[in-house]
Amino acid sequence: MFLFRLLGLLLITLALMALGADALRSLEAGSVQIRSLAELWALVNQSSFDGFTGWVGATVPAVSGPLGTVMGYPAWAVLGVIGIVLAALIRLVRRS
Repeated sequence: MFLFRLLGLLLITLALMALGADALRSLEAGSVQIRSLAELWALVNQSSFDGFTGWVGATVPAVSGPLGTVMGYPAWAVLGVIGIVLAALIRLVRRS
C-alpha cells in the first residue's frame, strides 16, 4: 500500500513539474507551449519511447490508436490524472 501511495504522489509531483516547465516555456516563447506526453518521454529517453511504441504496435496493434491519442495529451494532465486516481484508490482501499 505504501509503495502505491508513494507512486501516486510521485506522479502528482511530476505532473506539477511538467506544468511548471510548460509555463516557463510559454513565457519564453510568448505563446502557449504545451509538451505532450510523447514529447516529454522522448525528451527524457528517446530509445525507450521508440522501443515501447514499436513493441505495442507489433504486439497489440488495436491499442496503437488509443495509445497515440493518449500520448498526444499534455504530459501534466496525463501524469496528474493517473497520480490522483492512484492515490484516491489507495485511500479508498485503506479505509475499507
